[in-house]
Amino acid sequence: MALPVSSLSQVCRSIADFLSNRLEAPQNHIQVRIGSPASAAPAQTDNEHRVNLFFYRVEPEGFGPAAAPDETWLLRLSCLVTSFGVDEDQISAGENDLRLLGGVLSAFHETPILDPIAINGTTVRTQVVFQPLGMEELNHLWATQGEVAYRPSVAYEMALIPILPRHPRLGGPLVGAIGFEVRSDRAGRHEPFGGQAIPPPVVAREVDTLPEDWAPSVCFVVGGSCVESVSLAVGTPFAPQVWVAGLNGAAVRLRWEIWDAQDGWRPGGAIVDTAATGERLDPDQAAGAVTTPVALPFDDHAGQAVLYAERTFHRAADGVEITVRSNPLLVNLF
Repeated sequence: MALPVSSLSQVCRSIADFLSNRLEAPQNHIQVRIGSPASAAPAQTDNEHRVNLFFYRVEPEGFGPAAAPDETWLLRLSCLVTSFGVDEDQISAGENDLRLLGGVLSAFHETPILDPIAINGTTVRTQVVFQPLGMEELNHLWATQGEVAYRPSVAYEMALIPILPRHPRLGGPLVGAIGFEVRSDRAGRHEPFGGQAIPPPVVAREVDTLPEDWAPSVCFVVGGSCVESVSLAVGTPFAPQVWVAGLNGAAVRLRWEIWDAQDGWRPGGAIVDTAATGERLDPDQAAGAVTTPVALPFDDHAGQAVLYAERTFHRAADGVEITVRSNPLLVNLF
């Protein structure tokens, strides 16, 4: 019975599959393998070329504090890519080594960030960075491969690779308002909060739409006022109206994320297509703003919902599709 896959093995397999597609492996009689160079070296009677990925070093990401046991842990992998060509017609095995290695170099140079893959609900995009090796490090690597003769190789760093916990942290609710209360004795320190909580004020702002990656700005319009955080008792009627600022007429999507104590944060609710109505969002003009109605993703239990406005564009430099988000709008149901 096969071992269960892990996030590490899935990412490494996706890298091998990418090379297999770029090298047109089936048509060109190439095997793309994962393992040590010693295990990949073909026998003299083999008639298939081989490209081997040897993941030989695992390091932490190097940014920020270490992840908690229930958080995703990000790693960097060092990978030695070795070509094993075979004699073919009038082409020597050594020349085929260089043809294979040249194809690998070209593939990773043209596509340094691989296509996204989904692993247990987490989207992963691997970045491939060329990693020159000195003669001493090459000698150390190949000294561990027994009697296998050195073959042309290149090294890359693959990052960032997620190690997903079996029981991930759900994530807590967000703070939508703050307040304080002064009590006269210690006995009442655990009593429910009785002061007034004040949500953050919405200030006038203008979206700079000259950069291609401009992000929309949003607020709820409630009773002729702009708010970014709303707290309601379960069952309270509330029909959100959203003011979207940005390039006039530009298409945006309104997207919800929801939270409860059982399942944590996740996508929820309906996606609403709308358009920005001008670059300036001014609370003093809220009463006359053009808004978009949206429905709450739920209203029958306690929890939170966050609304974002998203826009997607293709980056001029390389045509890559990019999605940018607005500031969040929070609805707290208690």
